[in-house]
Amino acid sequence: MRLEIDNLELQAGSFHLGPIRIGADAGEYLVILGPTGAGKTLTLEAIAGLRPVAAGRIYIDGRDLTDAAPEDRSVGLIHQEGLLFPHLTVRANVAYGTRRIPRAERAAQIARIAAMLEIEPILDRMPRGLSGGERQRVALARSLAARPALLLLDEPMAALDPNSRDSLRRTLLGLHRELGTTAVHVTHSFSEARELADRIAILIGGRILQTGRSGEVFSKPETGQIAQFLGTAALAPDPSEASGTAPILELRGLTIRNGRNAMPQLAAETAAFEDGAAGTGGLVPARILSAERQGSRVRVRINAGIDLEAALDLEPVSADRLAPGSTVWLRVANG
Repeated sequence: MRLEIDNLELQAGSFHLGPIRIGADAGEYLVILGPTGAGKTLTLEAIAGLRPVAAGRIYIDGRDLTDAAPEDRSVGLIHQEGLLFPHLTVRANVAYGTRRIPRAERAAQIARIAAMLEIEPILDRMPRGLSGGERQRVALARSLAARPALLLLDEPMAALDPNSRDSLRRTLLGLHRELGTTAVHVTHSFSEARELADRIAILIGGRILQTGRSGEVFSKPETGQIAQFLGTAALAPDPSEASGTAPILELRGLTIRNGRNAMPQLAAETAAFEDGAAGTGGLVPARILSAERQGSRVRVRINAGIDLEAALDLEPVSADRLAPGSTVWLRVANG
């Protein structure tokens, strides 16, 4: 089933979403990537029919479903909390998704989906005793049991621990390959977008600013606003960009902290700048993003796959080597 969103707009309090134009081809896994408050959940709720739209149209497989009731859209929506019916067993929760399937096919459908999602051992348990990862698998099973034309996923891994997150990501990849269901997955996670998406749409401030394949979006942000959001993931240089004779920046006293948009950053207590070739290993190519004089030092912001800041002694630093866009090799000192 193909999804087409044509100039969609809606109002939620003071927030205005749109106009949005985007589509997902049949069998495509589209990831809408954006920061918190960008309008990602609102977009899914509009597609699912849970939010009235102010303008624009929503087409699923060529049918205008803008004003259709949620139950008439053949859409499955997975929330980040893994919402289940607490008074029903896992089996009954999954069975709820089959209520529109012919009765003779329901048991087989439940068994098939339960096997695919590896939830057979917990079918007779109640939701209150399940882990976060198990709840999300059950919620996914309930939606898939209904044979939706379109699967909508609202940050389904946001509340999971790292192991459960990795497991569910692998499951989603496998399910998509096997079932070929068209999917729209919203997230602020770069790793999810990279691993899952056939195509990525960048949503910031209620507007789609760029769409493209994963490699295109991360390597070639079309605006400064997109580059700032993608941050280090978008601006990291290819190793071939740093020549063998690029200067070496040695970092000492590295610590990890949360940066803008919840992205990790590295901060170096001290750094030394030296001439030299790339050497034989242990070096990482990086790009100078900015340099600001602070007393007898220069505070530089560097991109090496994640944001990195370091203070350099001014005397040995050549200004032209700190020009934004210039490349260096990074070396992390022991101790």
